[in-house]
Amino acid sequence: MGTRARLRAIFIAAAVVAGVGPAAPAFAAEPIGCGGWQVETLAAGLEQVENLEPDGRGGFYLSGDTKVYHVDGAGQVRTVLENLAAPGGLQLDGTSLYVLTRQDGKLSRLDTITGEFTWLADFPGNGLLRLADGDFLTTWVGTEGGPSRGVSRYDSETGSVTANWAPVPRGEGLALSPDHRTVYTDDLFTGQVYRIPLDAPDRWSVLTTVPGLIPGLDDLTTSGAGDIYVAAHLLGTIHRVDPDSGATCAVTTALPAAWSGPSSVRIAPDGAGYALYVTSFDGTLRRLRPPPDVELTPIHHS
Repeated sequence: MGTRARLRAIFIAAAVVAGVGPAAPAFAAEPIGCGGWQVETLAAGLEQVENLEPDGRGGFYLSGDTKVYHVDGAGQVRTVLENLAAPGGLQLDGTSLYVLTRQDGKLSRLDTITGEFTWLADFPGNGLLRLADGDFLTTWVGTEGGPSRGVSRYDSETGSVTANWAPVPRGEGLALSPDHRTVYTDDLFTGQVYRIPLDAPDRWSVLTTVPGLIPGLDDLTTSGAGDIYVAAHLLGTIHRVDPDSGATCAVTTALPAAWSGPSSVRIAPDGAGYALYVTSFDGTLRRLRPPPDVELTPIHHS
């Protein structure tokens, strides 16, 4: 099911699913370092952008309604794939870009040098995360129909898929902790952020709940310092979460809200430092520069 249908379903399902899962910490006091971020638009006029992935050269790959774009460091946009069935999660490993298409539930690989596009597996889901051993995780949003798939895992050696590898109620984005021992995902319906131990995925827990009636959490990323940055689509905010206390605050409220809100967030280079880069359903890519007192570096994935 496409993202439009997922968001329409929020207003009906939120009342039903609110409170499902283990008790979350109450809204903790705000962590420091949540003011002074600067927002700048880098590219506009794209399809509704669902996800992004840094290319390691100052640019990004972005997934739209039917296309995958590349935006270079100068903001120049080109289409690298088109006529896809709702591309979602993207992961880059060397010159291989892995693409998850949501409507037909397929995981494929694009050779970014030759342009060869190869199907790998039937892998229904939304978010996408490549682990250090080459396996992939994806998420079950909750409106796809059928029984919950929680977080599913694709074994890169055997090609097999384990549904409900981590039996969380629902998930959207996926992010790894700096020590590679924990995976985080977020719940579009309840505003909860889940913590999943990689060595015991059945022992998942609720880390925190992002404030707001229906924040519509859509994606998240982690910094080298361990902080979690969460895109709240309906609120139009990026929230910073302390992984130890669960304390949360909005680093910016200057993004579009409701239907046009933020859909994905990543950390990537910005000159000599780093910034957050955010896609939104208004067809834009934006840069969020942190204040000097915020430690913002990406984690190493392998």
